[in-house]
Amino acid sequence: MHVLLIGLGNMGSKYLRKLIDLNISPVLCDIDPSKNDLCEDCPFYCHFGDVKEEVSRVIVAVDPKDHVTIAREFLRKGVPVLLEKPPAVSSDEFEEIWEDPNLEISEIEMYSFPVRKLPRDLDVRRIIIERLGKGRGYIDPFWDLAWHDLYLIQHLFGEVEVRSARRGEVWEMEGLVRGVPFTLRVAWEYRGEPRRRWVLETESGTVVMDLMREQLKVGDRVYSKEGGDKLKEMVEDFLKGMRREGSTRRAMFNIRILENLP
Repeated sequence: MHVLLIGLGNMGSKYLRKLIDLNISPVLCDIDPSKNDLCEDCPFYCHFGDVKEEVSRVIVAVDPKDHVTIAREFLRKGVPVLLEKPPAVSSDEFEEIWEDPNLEISEIEMYSFPVRKLPRDLDVRRIIIERLGKGRGYIDPFWDLAWHDLYLIQHLFGEVEVRSARRGEVWEMEGLVRGVPFTLRVAWEYRGEPRRRWVLETESGTVVMDLMREQLKVGDRVYSKEGGDKLKEMVEDFLKGMRREGSTRRAMFNIRILENLP
């Protein structure tokens, strides 16, 4: 049985490195035949329909507009699929697959040390989130970057209500989660220092989750994790069949938020 990796662009090449780290030589698929050079020991195809090997797991990391079409073909055969985010570009499209029990959506930040260690009994009064990066994505900064923090908000606190959205050099949305106000700021090609950080203002002080440095600061105390590999952990869990329950539900909620932004 084989693992099939479809898409060898920015994220796909990262998935490939993690699979190789796990001593797996996957079957590769990409429309660009030159990507055949990325792994000498890996069977390679330019179309997933040509794959001859028997496949036990599929990872899909292509342009989001093609995610559902590709994932659906394997889900129909009962093959588990890990779908890179965003899994679709509309809720109508995602409706076709989101309830399939073999589908899981990439949620790499769920493996962040500060997310795992954040105390759950905090009396949070306000949340300020920044995800300011140097790169670019497929759709826009909300779909590409805010996506991560929206599924984290759901996981940590509950469903989100977005009240406003502004677009510029830095894109910003504001809203409420369980009555707590939040501000989420994201940017592509940010000219300042990159940041992936949550600041939680609580009754007893400030808590900072630094997702870039893998640190959690509670008051004057700083907790950090040496090493670790979020993507590798997520891939390994997927290959073992260890599920993150609710990933497709959180993804559908994200899509509905993003396609209805003011």
